[in-house]
Amino acid sequence: MILPLEQLRQQLEEAQRIAGIGSWSWDLLTGAVAWSRETYRILGVSPDTPPSFELVLSVAIDEAQAQQFVQHVQAALRGERPYDFEIPARLSDGRIVTLHTRGAVERDDQGTPVRMVGTMQDVTAARAAETTLREQEALFRTLAESSPLGVFLVDAAWQPTYANRRLLRWFGMDFEALQRGEWRQCVHPDDAPRVTRGGPASDGVDERPADELPMDLQYRIVVDGTTRWIRVRSEPLHDEKTGAVSGHVGSVLDVSAECLAAQEQSRLEAQLQQARRLEALGLLAGGIAHDFNNMLVGILANASLERERLPVGAVARAPLDDIVTSAQRAAELTRELLAYAGRARLERRPIALQDLVREFPAILGARVPPHVTLHVAEGPPIAVDGDAAQLRQVVLNLLTNAVDAIGDAPGSVSLAVTTADLAEAQIAGGVLGGERPAGVYAIITVRDTGRGMAPEVQERMFDPFFSTKHNGRGLGLAATLGILKSHAGAIDVQSTLGQGTTIRVFLPVSAYPYTPPSSPAIEAPLERGETGTVLLADDDPGARAAARRILERAGFAIVEARDGQEALDRYAALPSPPKAIVLDVSMPVMGGAECLEQLRNRGSTVPVLMVSGFDADDVAAHIVDAGDATFLQKPYTALALQQAVQALLTRS
Repeated sequence: MILPLEQLRQQLEEAQRIAGIGSWSWDLLTGAVAWSRETYRILGVSPDTPPSFELVLSVAIDEAQAQQFVQHVQAALRGERPYDFEIPARLSDGRIVTLHTRGAVERDDQGTPVRMVGTMQDVTAARAAETTLREQEALFRTLAESSPLGVFLVDAAWQPTYANRRLLRWFGMDFEALQRGEWRQCVHPDDAPRVTRGGPASDGVDERPADELPMDLQYRIVVDGTTRWIRVRSEPLHDEKTGAVSGHVGSVLDVSAECLAAQEQSRLEAQLQQARRLEALGLLAGGIAHDFNNMLVGILANASLERERLPVGAVARAPLDDIVTSAQRAAELTRELLAYAGRARLERRPIALQDLVREFPAILGARVPPHVTLHVAEGPPIAVDGDAAQLRQVVLNLLTNAVDAIGDAPGSVSLAVTTADLAEAQIAGGVLGGERPAGVYAIITVRDTGRGMAPEVQERMFDPFFSTKHNGRGLGLAATLGILKSHAGAIDVQSTLGQGTTIRVFLPVSAYPYTPPSSPAIEAPLERGETGTVLLADDDPGARAAARRILERAGFAIVEARDGQEALDRYAALPSPPKAIVLDVSMPVMGGAECLEQLRNRGSTVPVLMVSGFDADDVAAHIVDAGDATFLQKPYTALALQQAVQALLTRS
């Protein structure tokens, strides 16, 4: 059915009104102009006003814009360019709008323009919206590019649509490479299984989580050899009309500093726990050694006392010799316990480390199997202050463990001595002595090509009685810590499973020149001296009984006490001061040091011998150094106690 012309005209007018687009025509031959109803509305002109080109031209906001309008029309008539442009206009009500007009030029057979037809549209709102959008986009880019975070946008398929410069710099690539998925090559191999799908915000699981859920993932990337920890977060973007997820907006935060700080804190906490554990074990070892020494006094002193009564060659002397020997070996074990606790007696003097390490090929001997090569580099002359026997034990323990670590395969163990001026940071982080001050240190390095140690083994390698050997026994490396603690030393362990172990021992270089030790003088046989009363205070009944027998054998009368307070009471009850006083340092109620102080405060000048299972440097150094008493370490032989008391009386 063909609609009437008027009906078609009305439908066209309605369509223009809905679209907001007016139409116009200009007959170039007659000058007649026709506007649609929507064109009148757009121009703000009354519908009863006759249309004209001049009327359209009059809405230009100034002469320059009017001239530009004319130039567009003339260019279109000449066929130089399409008639399609925008121009600001001031309507009759004073509003300034932006008009978009476009049209076509109709020509006759000779190409002469005869008519122009076209459309007109008020695009003020659209252009304002576009300007706002551009401003918002510019603001977003300013914020995104200035952000200390990495910023990205991805579409619904997790394809990147935007990434700021910071993010691209962290990944070391341009945006096109990021779109190609090359960012996956930067993911640390250990984290790659968690980051296998999607964009930088993917959670990396086989089944992607619901798009409605936010993302939060932390992993490492490696770019140009530098490892960086990043935390990636994203939120879904929803289509305003459908509500469906159209993509994600996300941020990437560099958390390397926090992760490294957390790792360092964990390391320091582990180191602190290790130090506390070793300190607790040291206290336990010291207590055991003290009590064990008290028991050994009864064994060693009584056995040596009875042995002296027998002539050389007597049948009964042999078992007593065995008892004395066994007790002395047990005493060596307690010295290892005290060394672990850092409370062993030190014979301090300058020691030439090059002379000490020179001994080890001969000391180890057959202990080094044929398939293990031992390299010893003596190094330059370096002296440290300490006990040569204990430092020798430290190196021997390290070398023995290094040889055992080689196993049955060919390998090598090296021992070297060097010196270096170290800063505090170069010492910190070791198993022991991380708090040592900066200074010049001798460095004893023991390196092996053995099987190395797993982290859990390294954590326990210095624990007493811990061993990875089938028949591992004793204190070994545990005593090493105590010895180094007594020498103000430090130790550092670097080990990789399957690649060997390197242990470095740091010892302060001596401020005194090294002098070879002189030969010990031969002591004259002990002769009985003066006799008299000796006040003996010891809380251990066995040790006290043994000391009483020894001193009674020497001709002394003994007054016994079980603690310092009882010793003071017995002293006050004596008709005259005793010849000497023997005080155990560690006693209940009142210890030996406090008892001595009370005696001196009461005016007593009686010579005092302090005895202890600990070292004098640890428990009575201030007393001995001040000259108030002399010291004898438990366990002791009968002869040693007799000589100590006799020397005490001779001094007085």
